[in-house]
Amino acid sequence: MKQKYIPSCFLISFFLILLLYACAAPVSHYVMVERNLLEGNYHKADSIVEQYKNKYGDRNAVLYYMDRGMTLHLAGNYEKSNLYLSEAEKFVEDLYTKSITTEGGAMLTNDNLLPYEGEDFEKVMLNLVMALNYVYLGKWDDALVEARKVDHKLNLYNDKYEKKNVYKEDAFARYLSGILYEYRGELNDAYISYNKAYMAYKDYRRNYGTAMPSFIGEDLLRLSRALGLYDEYKKHQGEFNNIKIRDIKELQSNGELIFIYLSGRAPFKEDFFIDAPVPDVSGQLYYLRIALPRFAPQPSQVAYARIYIRGKNSEEKTYLVEDITAIAKKNLEDRIGRITAKAVARVALKFAAAQTAKKAATKKYGKDAGILVGGLLNIASVATEEADKRSWRTLPDKIQMARVFLSPGSYNIEVHYIGASGEILEKRIFTDISIKAGGKKFLTQRIIR
Repeated sequence: MKQKYIPSCFLISFFLILLLYACAAPVSHYVMVERNLLEGNYHKADSIVEQYKNKYGDRNAVLYYMDRGMTLHLAGNYEKSNLYLSEAEKFVEDLYTKSITTEGGAMLTNDNLLPYEGEDFEKVMLNLVMALNYVYLGKWDDALVEARKVDHKLNLYNDKYEKKNVYKEDAFARYLSGILYEYRGELNDAYISYNKAYMAYKDYRRNYGTAMPSFIGEDLLRLSRALGLYDEYKKHQGEFNNIKIRDIKELQSNGELIFIYLSGRAPFKEDFFIDAPVPDVSGQLYYLRIALPRFAPQPSQVAYARIYIRGKNSEEKTYLVEDITAIAKKNLEDRIGRITAKAVARVALKFAAAQTAKKAATKKYGKDAGILVGGLLNIASVATEEADKRSWRTLPDKIQMARVFLSPGSYNIEVHYIGASGEILEKRIFTDISIKAGGKKFLTQRIIR
């Protein structure tokens, strides 16, 4: 009797599909990166990301440049940080035109075959970090260029989604723009940016549960009065009462410390599976699996920070200006319908391909061969069904900020990081912080707790 062999092409296809399954971005090194960030070893954290460059691969080049940009920023290497963040931005722009063949491969396996181009909020964070880098380099005009890029990106997103997207504005980006414009003496643009931040924080409260930072009221009152916008000033007075307003001239004769801290770890994506056994045309069970991504939070233990100026009887507290975890989760929920539709189409295509192969094997080699081929391809279909779990993992959970107005001089500053129950989780001391008349001194810290 003639032996029936399964065609080698079926087995080759089976194993090729399983090989393609191993195309996800590396994640094992993040444990080492986060450990070094926790210990304040920013240079070591950066060297770990650099060591893993080849493991990121071409499809995850954007992630590599994002991670290097962040670790270099924390290490104080601002020029090099901007080189990597700029490279990430170039990759993102190039990825607007996608390869048809790559898309086709992704339809047969999963989206990890596609080059990662970043979430919308991650693309905005690129410019935010670059703006801060330029501030530390004393290049205020370049920092403002990054702020204007944010405006352009947000307009593109709103046009792309026909303003049906939740993430329409970035309140912290708008507020930082206001600070930059005010420092440059462009008060009208500063007021516009502060007002956009004010409107965005109204949406932030509704969408992400982020309250309006208290200092926005003072900014709107100060600038509307300085610009002679008396109707706006009166309106802001009605909303922000009992706020002490510092005059523009008072600010110009004094200085300001702008303290920003990045707390905790960004959320990471995980798989959420939907499984359903269905009978195929021959009555054999075929297991359908749909993989969808969801963000798993890694909430920070730090509720806020208190800033004490040594030698002065004064303190300030930080306010939440950007809840990255909340934005990430909401942004993903906002487009989960589109992701689900694509996942369903992909699973349907796999099912159809498996049934076609099974039918061909049955016709040529008999029923047993058809059952075996169908089973193998079903295993491959389930094994390769994986959601795209890539994200910018070196981002923080939250960003908080305080504005401390000081007379010119040199100061020693003590910062207490406070937990949810009011306990002090950590203390840090910063010495010889120089404040100049009319100047703004930025100080950024990362707390992994």
